[in-house]
Amino acid sequence: MKEGENVLDPQLWHACVGGMVQMPKVNSKVFYFPQGHAEHAHTTIDLRVPPHILCNVEAVKFMVDPKTDEVFAKLSLVPLRNSELGPDAEGGADVAEASEKPASFAKTLMKSDANNGGRFSVSRYCAETIFPRLDYSAEPPVQKVVAKDVQGETWRF
Repeated sequence: MKEGENVLDPQLWHACVGGMVQMPKVNSKVFYFPQGHAEHAHTTIDLRVPPHILCNVEAVKFMVDPKTDEVFAKLSLVPLRNSELGPDAEGGADVAEASEKPASFAKTLMKSDANNGGRFSVSRYCAETIFPRLDYSAEPPVQKVVAKDVQGETWRF
């Protein structure tokens, strides 16, 4: 990691972007579309460049912009030559299978949550399936949750 890069935990990154986003795994094959890249860079592209290039994913970094909290990903791609395509090259890219969706819970905290001694209520389903087990040695039983936000700040509930 370079100095100043804000890399996120992959599960936190996926929780921020939502369940509809799927990222390729390292060593999977993907297509790179240079024309789309050129359009975003507001530049022109050499017409001799093919419309899509099959590449191998060398690295994936899950990032966050510290000023805006916007999450994004950096992918390192290496173009594949015809000899590196493998036997299934005609069928298209070997796109990585979707990773298992992490369990997640979202709640907009209200003033009443902040004024409740660091406590907030969740549904029983979430309490039993997502959060840590209840500590029955406390009266009343409690669940202690430690969460880290995209800025790296730790929050204890």
